[in-house]
This record gives sequence, structure tokens and C-alpha cells, in this order.
Amino acid sequence: MVGAITDDLDENFEDIGVVKKYFSRIFTVLSKEVREKLLNLNLSEKVKKIVIKDLAFLTEEKQKEYLNELKKKKMNH
Repeated sequence: MVGAITDDLDENFEDIGVVKKYFSRIFTVLSKEVREKLLNLNLSEKVKKIVIKDLAFLTEEKQKEYLNELKKKKMNH
């Protein structure tokens, strides 16, 4: 019985790895246009990572709006 529980736990931990891998890919999948806009903002790597996380669950249109607003704020400072 204990062996069966251990086997189930091992399978669940493998599933967790798959889920983590899936969600990590979301953060790296941005359209070419969005990536270019992000690179043109000349942000530090730390800030870029934060922005990418913010963009992750937005539609491409909303991502572009977000970056345009960020660009306007950066130009005003």
C-alpha cells in the first residue's frame, strides 16, 4: 500500500514539473513586434523581466498598449 502511495506521489511531482515548464514558456512567448517594442525601451534586465511577467497573460493588443504607455511614461521622465 505504501508503495502505491509513493508511486502516486512520484507521478504527481512529474506532473508539477510539466506544469511549471508550461507556464515558464508563457513568459517567453511574445510576438516579434512586442519583443522589438520591449527591446527598444532600453530597460534594465531586471525591469524587462518584470514587464514580461506583466505581459504574460495579456492579449497581444493589450501588450502593445501596455508597452506604448510605458514608453510614454519613460519619455516624460
